[in-house]
Amino acid sequence: MMQLQEKSVPRQRQSVVAVARADEWWAYKFSPLLATFYASACVAGVAIWPLLGHLLLLLLALTIGAIYVSLLNDWTDRADDLAGGKHNRLAGRSALFIRLVLFGCIGIGVLFGWYFWQLSKLSSLLYLGAWLAYTLYSLPPVRLKTKGLAGVLADASGAHLFPQLLTVSLLHDWAARPLPGLWWLAVGAWALACGFRNILWHQLTDVVADEQAGVATLVTVRGAGIVKKLGERGAFPIEIGALGLMLWVSGQGLPLVLLALYGALELFRFRLWNIRPVVLEPHRRIILNEFYEVFYPLSFLLLQCWRFPTDGLVLGLHLLLFWRHLWPTLREVGWAVLLMGRKTGKVLRQAVG
Repeated sequence: MMQLQEKSVPRQRQSVVAVARADEWWAYKFSPLLATFYASACVAGVAIWPLLGHLLLLLLALTIGAIYVSLLNDWTDRADDLAGGKHNRLAGRSALFIRLVLFGCIGIGVLFGWYFWQLSKLSSLLYLGAWLAYTLYSLPPVRLKTKGLAGVLADASGAHLFPQLLTVSLLHDWAARPLPGLWWLAVGAWALACGFRNILWHQLTDVVADEQAGVATLVTVRGAGIVKKLGERGAFPIEIGALGLMLWVSGQGLPLVLLALYGALELFRFRLWNIRPVVLEPHRRIILNEFYEVFYPLSFLLLQCWRFPTDGLVLGLHLLLFWRHLWPTLREVGWAVLLMGRKTGKVLRQAVG
């Protein structure tokens, strides 16, 4: 009996990980969040290594929230997914399992909210605000997901705005260093616009299933054409402007260099494989997300390593946590550099000959 119980524990953990869809949001959500922590430390002029324990605590707090969000979203979408012909990972799961995990996450989230309250009321409100935004987004009778623009703003706030500002606030609390008001403004505007564009992408991708199920998202109500224009001409320029302001406030050149490297990589893909970068297109990889997940964190971590050598350990940990997502991009960068080197060498040899 004891052996059976011991074997059931790993299975339960695997079950929670599977239904939480961690593979879908781990790098997409957390690498940019950690990048903002690194960038805020750079702006404040503090080392990250002494704050590593706090940083891991933040990562755990955000992970609990992400698991709650994934489960709540799937749980409240069961009927719609069935009507729209979409797979739902909670289909066939027992109600007891769902309640245990959801209320377990809520309990842990409340404890984190209480801890953040001891640091500062702002940090606690930002953390709990993310939970509230997503609860209102998914849970009836409010269910902002079916309320058009309000649902888009709720998702963008819960997934991007509140967590990103929480990261800035906690760096300020833990390091006891002030951060410029422009930094807060730039991060907030960038996070909201980026989140806005990404939730529009999700709704555009799901539009067929949502229409079949009768879900009144912004896309199904207003139409894909109008929503694409809203993302491309409204959210994206704000996102670009806010990102530029962030890099300007940081006062560092390396992020600009890696942004240019990312642009060169996109050009390389277009020239070699005809992969055209898009601002907002369903079922397509949208521009800049890869920069946020790969180049944004690495640029500020490398700067921190130069200023504080012990932060090299944080760089190693970051590579360990996100290696599976970093490696494909870094490998393509290596291919591009190698190919350009060969072509340059060939041109030089022809010129000399």
